[in-house]
Amino acid sequence: GSSLLTGPEGLMAKERENLKRLKCLRRYRQRYGVEALLHRQLRERRVLATDGAAQQAHTTRSSQRCLAFVDDVRCSNPSLPMTRHCLTRI
Repeated sequence: GSSLLTGPEGLMAKERENLKRLKCLRRYRQRYGVEALLHRQLRERRVLATDGAAQQAHTTRSSQRCLAFVDDVRCSNPSLPMTRHCLTRI
């Protein structure tokens, strides 16, 4: 019966078809050449950028600090959103 469907490498025709389909799917979106190189560089840059953002996440940027000066000393309070001054200065 099934010996007629068996190919030279010992796989049935349906199994050979499935294997061929799987091999095609495996390399469906694989990047080659310049595209692969650019994609790898982009991933590395993103990792470096997210690492840097994680380190600076706990600090407030200077643009988010109050701009008021009291006795020649700058106010250290964070400014309110969409403003240049903190709550005590407004």
